[in-house]
Amino acid sequence: MIYCPECDQTSVRKNGIIEREIMKKSGRYIQKIQAYRCDNGHRFTRSEREIWDDSFIETVVFVYLRCLSLNTTIDIIRMFYEIEILTKSLILDFIESVADALPTLDDIDGLFHPVRSGYIAVDGVWFSFGREEIVLLVAFDPVTFDIVSARWEKDETEAGYELLLTDVANKLRAINIKGIYADGDKGFLRALKRLLPTVPLQMCVFHKELRMGQIVPIKSVKVSKQLSPFQKHDIKVFQLLFREVIYAETKDKSVEALERLKRYVGSDTHGYEDRFLKAYRSLVHNFKYTLTHFDHPEMKRDNNLLECFNGIIKPRLDLMKGFKIQENLDRYLKLFLLEYRFHALKESRFKDRRGKSPLQVAGVILVPYYNFLTYLRTHLNFNYHLKSV
Repeated sequence: MIYCPECDQTSVRKNGIIEREIMKKSGRYIQKIQAYRCDNGHRFTRSEREIWDDSFIETVVFVYLRCLSLNTTIDIIRMFYEIEILTKSLILDFIESVADALPTLDDIDGLFHPVRSGYIAVDGVWFSFGREEIVLLVAFDPVTFDIVSARWEKDETEAGYELLLTDVANKLRAINIKGIYADGDKGFLRALKRLLPTVPLQMCVFHKELRMGQIVPIKSVKVSKQLSPFQKHDIKVFQLLFREVIYAETKDKSVEALERLKRYVGSDTHGYEDRFLKAYRSLVHNFKYTLTHFDHPEMKRDNNLLECFNGIIKPRLDLMKGFKIQENLDRYLKLFLLEYRFHALKESRFKDRRGKSPLQVAGVILVPYYNFLTYLRTHLNFNYHLKSV
């Protein structure tokens, strides 16, 4: 039944044709639409579609996700279509409408059933949203790099990590979790001890070495003119002893190397005693978790998983610094995380992952696509609905 959207009048008649310009991915088109008039004189059409076709909306959003800039997106679209057609606010409308229509991370799991290795890497990735600092708590599979669970919080708290780990345990079932990688946040360790006390935890030794380099001026040894030859020598010895601890061939050798490092820290080191002691204390803090791989040889100690993941996801999260409406935070995160799961890694240092998205590495067979938004829309048969048009 046809009725007037203005007055709900059902007594209507055809009233000519309306020509409307539609912007599609392939360019501008003129669309002819049947018009109607009700007995109260209101003229209307049955079509509620905006002038922006779904194919154009997702093209703009995809360009934005690739270039990570509103201004650059406007420039690229202007150059390609040779028309002034976009504004920043319109792009944000596109982003929000696309994010609302897309399936959730959990929906993707239910639709595609990615295979899990049983290992989990957990991290907190900080980013700015407007004037606030937000942390994305994320659990991902270190074998496939696919996201298992994610949530945002305003701090790395035990409660936040409990919610994250509970979701992970429900999805994988606690008995199927073979091991966890993490950087040792206090809130995380308390949550892990409470929820999954028997699951092996390996702290990445790369982060231990990275932290040491932040305390002791390792990089300055070769170029610094302020360090004396004796100080440079002491720093090199400390670094050598430190690396003997974290890269030892056996657990016993690691413990023995730690004792040698302790003795060296207590010796006369030409003014660097305080820094060496601070770096040593950083190493021994939760030291037992750096040794887990010896008892569980299937786990790695220095694969730098968390750093690799951060390098991929952090640039996208940094985009949100200029966004101000917190209600949109869930939308943006959903869009960025979905894009991450479907985006093929072209230059991954892991050869078996090159040219594959995390979902594909996780065993999901996907029909070849160029825009994951188009793929999902056509696969799941949904449309975008702009709120401000």
